[in-house]
Amino acid sequence: MWKLKKVDSNYILKYLVLFFACVVLGQAEINKLSPFLFALFFAGIYVGLDEKLLGVFVLSSALLKRCSLESFFTAITVIAVGIIQKYVFRLTKRKMPLWSVFLGYFISLVTYIYYNYLHTFDLFVYISLGMVCLFVFISVLHVLCLRKNCFKLTLDESICFLFFIALIGLGLSNIEIFGFEIYRLILCLTIFLLVFTNGKTLAYSVVISFALGVGVGLNSLSVVAEFMILTLFCGIFGTNSKAKTILIMFLGDILIQYSFYNQNWQIYVPLVPMLVASVIFLFVPKKCLDNLCNLIYVKKSELSSRSLINTTRKAIRKRMSELSNIFLEMKQIHMKMLKKDLTRQELIAMLKREISSTCCKDCLEKSRCNRSLGTDNLSNVECMIEKAIEKGKLTLLDIPSGLTNRCMKVNVLISMINRLTDEYKQYKNMVSDINNVKILLADQMGAVSKLLLDVGAEIDNNVSFDIAQENKIISKLLSQNIDCQEVLLYTEKKDDLSVELVLKDGADKQDLIERIVSENLKTKMKATKITPIGDSDLNSITLKKECKFDCVFGLASCNKSGNIECGDCHSIIRLGQSKFLLALCDGMGSGKSAHKMSAMTLGLIENFYKAGFDNDVIMESVNKLLAINSQEEYSTLDICLIDLDLSSADFIKVGAPYGVIKKDGEVEIVDGGALPIGALDNITPATKKIAISSKDLIILATDGITDAFITQENMIDFVSHLASNNPQSVAETILNEAIRLNNMSAKDDMTILVARTYLKY
Repeated sequence: MWKLKKVDSNYILKYLVLFFACVVLGQAEINKLSPFLFALFFAGIYVGLDEKLLGVFVLSSALLKRCSLESFFTAITVIAVGIIQKYVFRLTKRKMPLWSVFLGYFISLVTYIYYNYLHTFDLFVYISLGMVCLFVFISVLHVLCLRKNCFKLTLDESICFLFFIALIGLGLSNIEIFGFEIYRLILCLTIFLLVFTNGKTLAYSVVISFALGVGVGLNSLSVVAEFMILTLFCGIFGTNSKAKTILIMFLGDILIQYSFYNQNWQIYVPLVPMLVASVIFLFVPKKCLDNLCNLIYVKKSELSSRSLINTTRKAIRKRMSELSNIFLEMKQIHMKMLKKDLTRQELIAMLKREISSTCCKDCLEKSRCNRSLGTDNLSNVECMIEKAIEKGKLTLLDIPSGLTNRCMKVNVLISMINRLTDEYKQYKNMVSDINNVKILLADQMGAVSKLLLDVGAEIDNNVSFDIAQENKIISKLLSQNIDCQEVLLYTEKKDDLSVELVLKDGADKQDLIERIVSENLKTKMKATKITPIGDSDLNSITLKKECKFDCVFGLASCNKSGNIECGDCHSIIRLGQSKFLLALCDGMGSGKSAHKMSAMTLGLIENFYKAGFDNDVIMESVNKLLAINSQEEYSTLDICLIDLDLSSADFIKVGAPYGVIKKDGEVEIVDGGALPIGALDNITPATKKIAISSKDLIILATDGITDAFITQENMIDFVSHLASNNPQSVAETILNEAIRLNNMSAKDDMTILVARTYLKY
């Protein structure tokens, strides 16, 4: 028993069209050979159509063509083999491979072969033609039944569709109802629909294919010339008015019929299909015509959605500007909250008041001192406080001789001044740390504010689109049999060209896609990202303008003799499409503690750069974070920012030793400088920008390497005589030489990082 399915209008329409195709293909034949219907059955099974319903359509169409036992048993055999094959793969839960469909189709023809085994040549032609049609029908049904979005055909699919249309024309040429030619109705309606929806090129292709099929069926190619002339006539003089288009078609058909067929104006019968097609076309709703246009043709503009992109970007820019103002105001608030330090005079006055109110309060000689020596006593106390501040500690030798003879509490006075001075120093350090934290937070908020403004400024630039180039690219991809669904070509900034492609299974054709897009845009494009789209078989591929240069890297490292862990850390990360960050961090000392410090420092540096902060903000922020640490652990930092687009390298050195650049055999030194990061509240990194070109070697090394060579001249001489340009080989050679110079031992952690630029195209 068949299970009743809940069907909708689309389901009914799909199978009505399928039944029509079965009937028409059942009537199609070439020299009395008609393999088309059975090929359609196996193609329908492969793409997942209802095999039972399709079997009924095939059997009915076969008997409608020729009602005989031979037709019945042949059709039943084909249907049985197809359904059995479908259920075998369904039960094993395996996807039916394409080769099995062709094998099943061949096996299903056993009954046909039995009836026609004497006609060897006809049998060979029948099977071969059936195999070709099976491939064509699979391609056509895959597009019509499985593709969810508007279909844009590849070259193979376009050929298959035109072949299928020709077969439909072949079948319709054999169908007449009381002299009414069905093929004329469909041809006229096709011309109306395609020409009216601005598909003149498509109309020419479809009409020629359809008319060729009809011509083969009628053994006359005059119908091809007739409808080709009619299509040209309608395409040239057609308008956006349905009535005018119909009138032009009628006049053109009358002219053709009178000129070539009926000299006595007996043209009524051929005009009947035109009349029926005109009535149908006249009552087709505009919405259906628009849907047909969107279904078949590549969209030419999509201006509304693209305009929305720029509108949204401007709204985001405004929001980011508002957020930037918030962070800027928070920075100002934190700066206002800083505690100000006392001036020297204010400090002395405060300590004098504290001594007077504490030490001298209960003294028996207080009245006499104030009465006879008041001003001198105050001056002496100020002098002692100043010495305590300068020396850090007040002793008996620092007490004025006159005060020693008169004062009964000299020792108490000394102790109190020292205690108050120490307390003030502790308080000052605490305030300094608090202020540093507030300054750090303020700097970060200011940096975030600037970053938001910079990102907002980038977003505020309108994205420009090139629709004409998009259509060229999609056409070229389709012509190369690449199933491309959408192309988006846009530019955010000058020379910042990007292409987004949505295509089916394009990962295996990445090289061909890159070549096609590059040729159309006349610039080298590189696929940077391939992302699957949901659960579909579609992928989104992003292509960016490829930089002419690229980098390769080499690294060599050695722990200090006797240490398990190296105190040096390194980093090589890509910042965007054409920028690289090379960094070496050498923690104070060696071993585990040094490694922990350098790893923490380098981790902060990496995250700041990834977030897009400026160099100055990064250095100051990391330095303040480390300076707050009371353990006084410092790190040297050696950074090189390589920008391949600008062909430049920016060196930033904080306590790091010199770097080396080898250009065309010449060696150049990049001097180091500044104290290690975290040593002082404020730092001034040593910076230098250098232009780079192809085959340049950039060498960064920790002090374990540079100290082994003793002088810069020794390093220059050694590097200049290196024959290899392989960065890994260079790094290992320099490390081995440094160890040799240290009597085959590592007196400190040694790390060397080498980068080499090269021209890609």
